[in-house]
Amino acid sequence: MLQQTDFSQVRVVPGMHWLEAFGLYLRQTPTSKRRERSQLTLDAYLSDVRLFAEYFKQVNGLAFEIELLNTTDLKNWLYREMKPATHNRKLASMRMLISWARSIDLLDYDPAEWIPFQDATRESPRDLSDDEWNALVEVAEAGSHLKRENDLYGLRDLLLFRLMGWAGLRIHEAVGVKLTDLHLEDGYIHVLGKGKKHRKVRVGGRLVEVINLWLDRKPASISGTLVTDLDGNAIDRIQAWRRFQMIADVAGVSSTPHALRHTYIYRFMDALMNGDKAKLPAAIDAVCQQTGDRPEVILAYYTRARESEIRAAAEVM
Repeated sequence: MLQQTDFSQVRVVPGMHWLEAFGLYLRQTPTSKRRERSQLTLDAYLSDVRLFAEYFKQVNGLAFEIELLNTTDLKNWLYREMKPATHNRKLASMRMLISWARSIDLLDYDPAEWIPFQDATRESPRDLSDDEWNALVEVAEAGSHLKRENDLYGLRDLLLFRLMGWAGLRIHEAVGVKLTDLHLEDGYIHVLGKGKKHRKVRVGGRLVEVINLWLDRKPASISGTLVTDLDGNAIDRIQAWRRFQMIADVAGVSSTPHALRHTYIYRFMDALMNGDKAKLPAAIDAVCQQTGDRPEVILAYYTRARESEIRAAAEVM
């Protein structure tokens, strides 16, 4: 449990770079919901402020320091060609940096005070059509070479695909599953998800079969993770992303791993309701338990027209 300490006093001491001090502050302070920040969140904040520092140096010809942060440079950086969601994320990162800097008297004003967040058009989640889904499954299964005892890369790729498409795991959740998280006899996997929230994900027999097949053939896991390379080392989300992209390219499908999660949510809700719209509240509750998302998120995004349906309708016009 995080200690109740005034971490605004994490200062830039002699020998400590401002970025290092800011990273320490992020690691040692809880979020507004009193949770510890995940590594992905930390990486996102630090990546954004690094990018601004690089931009500042390129434009001004000198290394960025907190005291040099100003509204003009910040606006010019944010109002380049960015999608609204990207603009908002980077602005949030810079506001976090500014809040910390002001708390330790490195800044005496807020350079982002009059820079607004942008309204983003709420689009339907990118799901997969039946044809796209089947094409990805075909390539993933073909690459698994289940009859070849020495070919594990394909089997591992198939496992990753199934964890995202049949259990709705985010890509970083899929590569983070530990062997101790498997409770296959009881039909679930323990998942440490976004915001370090724990949840129990129910899994079906087809996914259990793939997991057991991998467990029978995989190398000994050095770090205790389910998904490893052929030497038993854990893989990260970037490696998993690249493997998925290879499958998508071969299948001729323009997609991201997160589209598997979106598709899973739609299919899970369909399976639970089975055509009975009166079961929608129960379906939303079940999806929240499976994915860790809040009910208002599921209601806002997954009860609207599906992108696959919109694309299909546009094709016949």
